[in-house]
Amino acid sequence: MSQAAADTLVEEAQQLLRSDSFAQAAERFERASQLFPPHAVAWKGLGHALLCLGRPHDAARAFDRSIGLRPDSATALWGGAVAHAEIGNKVVAQSYLRRALALQPSWLEMALGVPQLAQYLELSTRTAELLHAAYGAFATRTYRHAANDAIALEVGRIPNQPAIGHTSYVSIGLSNHAWSEPERPRVELVLATLADADICGVIVANLAFHLADTSYFPAPSVMVRDVIGAIAPNDLGARLPHVYIAVPRAWQLELPLDAGPPAITLAQVVPVSESEYERWRHGVAAFETYIAGVDVADLGRSAK
Repeated sequence: MSQAAADTLVEEAQQLLRSDSFAQAAERFERASQLFPPHAVAWKGLGHALLCLGRPHDAARAFDRSIGLRPDSATALWGGAVAHAEIGNKVVAQSYLRRALALQPSWLEMALGVPQLAQYLELSTRTAELLHAAYGAFATRTYRHAANDAIALEVGRIPNQPAIGHTSYVSIGLSNHAWSEPERPRVELVLATLADADICGVIVANLAFHLADTSYFPAPSVMVRDVIGAIAPNDLGARLPHVYIAVPRAWQLELPLDAGPPAITLAQVVPVSESEYERWRHGVAAFETYIAGVDVADLGRSAK
């Protein structure tokens, strides 16, 4: 069959789509794509109709076909981003959204108003990219705020970092928090441990939530009391209840991760004991010298 027949069906389908007759529009778009498979507009229209019918998996496949035929179609890329976001294909959704905004920068405000897409425009998305560039693929887990289930962030688990046998837990989400002092960089937290355990992710997530709630900037050399003691009422919480913030030199990363604006950097989470807290109170410089000789990744170490 000719493209002309497919064009006629597409025109009918577009009129039906505008009148919210989504099922009839989808049927005509699909027939047009079957009559003339290279018809990018037919595939794109089918994607939009299927999205409106609540069929995001089928819509994503239709948008993929359209984008394959017309990779410079901003509207197909937008629809593909929405469809893939709805089914949880984060990488594809983010890629399509970026390509759409590169073609249509004025759509940024519109994207920020779409919950499925707004998440891919958060600064933490850029942070995750930088961490993946440095360490490759790694697993993440989502943690939710104890007092507000709508607030969440991820914690990545990176094996054999910053050294063989160590595991790093890094927050991905605190960097979305803008500090009251606009000159402050955005920050993510990283903790190194020899004792790879779920509690490490909990520590990082809860500290991140606390810092954002209080807008307390994690500057190097500050101490945050009872972070671990409050959430780990066991041997670990008793031995190492507090957290010291340090410069993450062991990871040998060039900081900031991104010069921005805003800049994005990392802060190291160092669990410390009550006696170590007392050392810190009597002088940061002396404490820095002391802590440099401690294996802070050994969470089984005795309090000193």
